[in-house]
Amino acid sequence: MQFLDYIKRPYPFYYTHLKKVFFLLCFIAIASFLFTYLFEPFVVNVNEHKIDNLWIIILHSIIPVPVAFVYFFFLHKSVKNIESWTLGKEFLHLCMTLVIIGLVSFLIRNFIYSNPDNWSLQYFWEEIRNTFLVGSLILIIILPLNMERLISKHSKNLKLLPNHQKHKASNNLIVKITTPINEENFELNIAAFLYAKADGNYLEIFYSHSTDKEKELKRLTLKEFADQLNIYPFIFTVHRSYIVNLNTIKSISGNAQGYALHLKNYTQRTIPVSRSKIQEFNSVYNNVKNK
Repeated sequence: MQFLDYIKRPYPFYYTHLKKVFFLLCFIAIASFLFTYLFEPFVVNVNEHKIDNLWIIILHSIIPVPVAFVYFFFLHKSVKNIESWTLGKEFLHLCMTLVIIGLVSFLIRNFIYSNPDNWSLQYFWEEIRNTFLVGSLILIIILPLNMERLISKHSKNLKLLPNHQKHKASNNLIVKITTPINEENFELNIAAFLYAKADGNYLEIFYSHSTDKEKELKRLTLKEFADQLNIYPFIFTVHRSYIVNLNTIKSISGNAQGYALHLKNYTQRTIPVSRSKIQEFNSVYNNVKNK
């Protein structure tokens, strides 16, 4: 059960920045080439080589780059809710990438080696097994270390935030919100407003349990909503999909994705603060709390 809880922990979804992913893959390819070329960790039979051993090392170092990049490209397109990304999902998809790389390594054997058994099940299994085992063993070390690093970093930042809050008279406001359709304009009770979540061109707006309505759906984008509330410093966009009333925060915890906000009188979910927003959030939250 502890293991299942561990792999269900939030983990950053790195694949929204494909350019950074590509450069990281290139760096790994260079490191792989240098390690294999300098230390020669694998026993090779040069009599079977159709091309020079140097080119074989280069091929095995470069081929994972386009294979992994294509996989991550489609992963980026297919994952809609990145805040639900976990350590287990990260490990699973990286393992699947390794399996595909092993399959490609098998498919190019006939181009590299003159062995008559190139297309045998033995070599098919060996290529996939070796790639998967070596890569997954590294992942078992790197992923938990990176997660603990991020949690430690975010937890340290949390200690710098104030834990007290003064009463905000400005919180008792009724704000008229306009929508693209005039008939759907509405009034927002700031005192009851907790947070809003983007859902395409619609917005789910959540209110305190003490009000008559706990949620309503409006035909409005998050940006259109945020632009009408930008004069209120305690209304802050913490994530590309969330905007929060900072005065309703009960506590904040840190995880590998960033911060998780726990709101007063609301237990259904925590609200994520993305890693890219943490520095700005710290500054805004400090100003709001200390006023």
